[in-house]
Parts: sequence; C-alpha cells; structure tokens
Amino acid sequence: VKTGDVMVTNLRHFHNLEQTHDALQRVLEGMAQGVTGDFLAMDIRQALHYLGEITGTITTDDLLDNIFSRFCIGK
Repeated sequence: VKTGDVMVTNLRHFHNLEQTHDALQRVLEGMAQGVTGDFLAMDIRQALHYLGEITGTITTDDLLDNIFSRFCIGK
C-alpha cells in the first residue's frame, strides 16, 4: 500500500463506493454531452445517497444549490 492509499475493509462500503463512482461517472458523461442540470442532479443525488449510506444522512439541497450557483451546467 502506497502512502495516501485507502483500504476499504467493509464489503458494503466498497459496493457503496463503487456505486458512487458510477453515479459520478454518469454526471461527467452527462456534462460532456450537454445534459441539462435537472438530469445531472439526479445522478448527483444518487451519489450522495450511496455516500450517505456509509457516513450517515447527507442533505442534498444545500450541496446542489452550491454546485449550480458556481457552475453553468446544462446551458
């Protein structure tokens, strides 16, 4: 293991991280294809859901407001 690497020992956490990665990959692909912000937000919410299963409840409204206020997505 290299310095800075993380080892996930909980199988459920590993699966949640994989699902988070997949959802964020869909966001990146959607941005490249010019998908509207509403559709991107669905995948962002999905990623947050999977992370929330590991860390506890995550509120998406403030996070999404912050993302969409800083970036021009879907225009």
